Amino acid sequence: MLSEKIVVIDDDSRIVKSLKMALIGYEIKDFSDAKTALNYLCKPNMIHLVMLDIMMPGIDGLKALQEIKKINKDIAVIMMTAYSTKDVAIEALRLKADEFIEKPFQVNDVKSKIQRILHEKLQNGQVKSSNGGYVDRIKTFVKRNQKNATLDFIGEEMSLSPKYISRMFSKKNGVSFRDFKLQTKIEKAKELLKKSHLNITEIAFELGYQNPESFMRLFKRLTNLTPSQYRKKFGKRKIRC
Repeated sequence: MLSEKIVVIDDDSRIVKSLKMALIGYEIKDFSDAKTALNYLCKPNMIHLVMLDIMMPGIDGLKALQEIKKINKDIAVIMMTAYSTKDVAIEALRLKADEFIEKPFQVNDVKSKIQRILHEKLQNGQVKSSNGGYVDRIKTFVKRNQKNATLDFIGEEMSLSPKYISRMFSKKNGVSFRDFKLQTKIEKAKELLKKSHLNITEIAFELGYQNPESFMRLFKRLTNLTPSQYRKKFGKRKIRC
């Protein structure tokens, strides 16, 4: 499931960083303690899944699991621990955990379990399932991940064929996936040219272009300005070009 919101609760920054790098297609919100995370989950956030470490400072993972299920019984929870015992696993499942993962974990295994759980939620009507919902998630993903926003990647993450996604996107959005992606890249380029310290080549790579000259030609064709001219005209501070 693409662009679903996942909350990660773990005081190990290395684990959090690894998950953020691995779960490219998801929106990650992380917390280092359960109390702060629970306060966040009490608010009207569209959270679909929580990844929760058992060994936590203050409120431990099992207690936090109970509180999460009180807040919203439909939120999926994956428990994580480096100190696994059979009794702990059984207790976590008794408290309605959806899955149990031992550290160190394999990235592909984690992604597979997340996809399975979210698809089950989708089947049960607990996750928005209309084509319009799919399109919204795709648009969100494209805006956040220009480098990985390909139909093949999105199709694999959503378990849908690239051709179906392309037809569905055009029908629901009134513009082709390719054109939307291009528009998004140009808008992101404008933002970076105006506000960032990145040079033109760095911006091109940031947007997924391996050849900066291709990016510069495309930008000029669509804006009637070269990237350097756009930066000079609209940039708010002196930045190296």
